[in-house]
Amino acid sequence: MSSSKQQLKILFVPLDTLGHINASIGIAEELKQRGHRIVFGIATGWKGKISPYGFEEFLYGEDTKPAQIYVDFIKACANELRKNSYDQLATFEHCVQRNLINSVQYNDPFLRDIIKQIQPDIIIFDHYFCQPAIVKAGIPWVWLMSSNPLGLNEENCPPRGSGYPANGDRQQWEEFRKEFKRISQPNWEELNQWVIEQDAPPLTKQMWPLFQNVSPYLNLYLCSKELDYTDLRSYPPKWIRCDALVRTSDICEFQIPEKLVNQSGKLIYLSMGSFGSADLSLMTRLVNILAKSPHRFLISKGPLGDEYSLPDNMWGENIVPQVKILPLVDLVITHGGNNTITEIFYFGKPLIVLPLFGDQFDNAQRIEEKGFGIRLSTYSCTEEELLNAIETLLADKQLEEKLKIISKETRESDNRTQIAQLIEDLI
Repeated sequence: MSSSKQQLKILFVPLDTLGHINASIGIAEELKQRGHRIVFGIATGWKGKISPYGFEEFLYGEDTKPAQIYVDFIKACANELRKNSYDQLATFEHCVQRNLINSVQYNDPFLRDIIKQIQPDIIIFDHYFCQPAIVKAGIPWVWLMSSNPLGLNEENCPPRGSGYPANGDRQQWEEFRKEFKRISQPNWEELNQWVIEQDAPPLTKQMWPLFQNVSPYLNLYLCSKELDYTDLRSYPPKWIRCDALVRTSDICEFQIPEKLVNQSGKLIYLSMGSFGSADLSLMTRLVNILAKSPHRFLISKGPLGDEYSLPDNMWGENIVPQVKILPLVDLVITHGGNNTITEIFYFGKPLIVLPLFGDQFDNAQRIEEKGFGIRLSTYSCTEEELLNAIETLLADKQLEEKLKIISKETRESDNRTQIAQLIEDLI
């Protein structure tokens, strides 16, 4: 039970993608265990996805199914995702920013109504763009940054979303920043004008390249200690790192499928995230390569999983209980989403990262330069490169032991308690 003197009503408003929602669940679990009432303000398409965890759902907007959103996204952006991070800026990054601006503008009246009806004590908001309904509500709000923390302070660091190495070419860094500014400045100015029209405080560019001001109450970022950038720049002011707030419960149990139990080889998990798994050509390519491996694979097949079959050394379903699978496997192949990276470190597994866009490039680069895994080109890596990377990591016993220690330290950390106490102390 909470050390707080009262039960608090805490409203979570995550960006409505699976990684952001799961990151919020990791914090919400701890707060619920401490006796607080947890409410999620989520898009109607997520109905029934949060309540099994014991949280209340407050639905808003159109009933658009998340799986269809991912499929439509890939149909529109498949060619863009095959470009490098710099070349993605002109079209892909611009479109993402436009979509996020449209999202916060569409959501704002709904969120004003939700806040009025629920009357929360605290709001925890996970988004990149300012939401006036939250910042002007007169209620303590927490900015949860559940993506790679590069953008919190880029001093002496490569630019956010570039995937450039920490010891890389500074001229290349500046060229990326210049192009990002060219693409983003008009969008930032448009959002800022709208924010002002909603009688919310104007944006200050303090958090550029993010389109939001720091919360005056509390700011949290999700990052494993071993991957943080504090070796390159100072600890971000007004920010607290979370590394142990991983959802530890899941609404499904899991056992290694019978078809794989008696087969030889190590056990490997493949998950390309909500968007990557909606790319049918990518998933079938990876499955065809991994079919030539002597190891066993658990596959998160994604929304189009019914449209392809798996060979004998694999098992998969469209949706799988990731936090139940991770403790059982020897290696993970992933797109590099920030929440997934945090979960992988919590369970202490080496990884191969095949990034698609955004901060996935940064996570992939950081994993490789810190020696915890291997980064490969998602669409152009060869069969030999992927199969050799698997064998290299599985043979690295020193890395295996190092990750076991990291996992143990993270699990035994009091980070969960500290973060929950900071949230409670806002009241």
